[in-house]
Amino acid sequence: MEGKPSKLIPALIGGSIMGVLSSVPIINLGNCLCCMWVILGGGVGAYFYWRELSPDNEFSAGEGALVGLLSGIFGALFGTLIGYFFIATTGSNWFQQIMESIIESGEDIPTEFEDWLDTFEEGGFYSSLFVFIDLFFRIVLNSIFGTLGGIIGAAIFRKRKTADREGADKKA
Repeated sequence: MEGKPSKLIPALIGGSIMGVLSSVPIINLGNCLCCMWVILGGGVGAYFYWRELSPDNEFSAGEGALVGLLSGIFGALFGTLIGYFFIATTGSNWFQQIMESIIESGEDIPTEFEDWLDTFEEGGFYSSLFVFIDLFFRIVLNSIFGTLGGIIGAAIFRKRKTADREGADKKA
């Protein structure tokens, strides 16, 4: 029985797909459907890991979960970088636009909150703070849903490999 292949390359592939689909404007709205792109990225990572397994190696749900988790972490890193690339090139920051619209509405907003937002915007700290907050939430959510995608992928591809083996046994 051979050793298990590396989970790093499949996780990088799944994470890059996850990061791109989760960050490109308009396409990223697919994540509103139960984190669709994040689950897909975990499943893609599981698929590429499954392809590297030799026929005598089993593909457990735990391995799928680990590949999905790693895909989620890589997807969070890639997604944050790609997302801020789009913010830098287009000049639109959706979070800042939401905050500005809340302030402009002027309904029951404490002046301390407005002063706090102005302090962040003036010092340039606002954007770097937002990057870290965004990265934190992406890591948490992508890890959870990427792991789920890896487990689903392991369940799907494990059955397919088992069916392939049973077909080969019947032919022999």
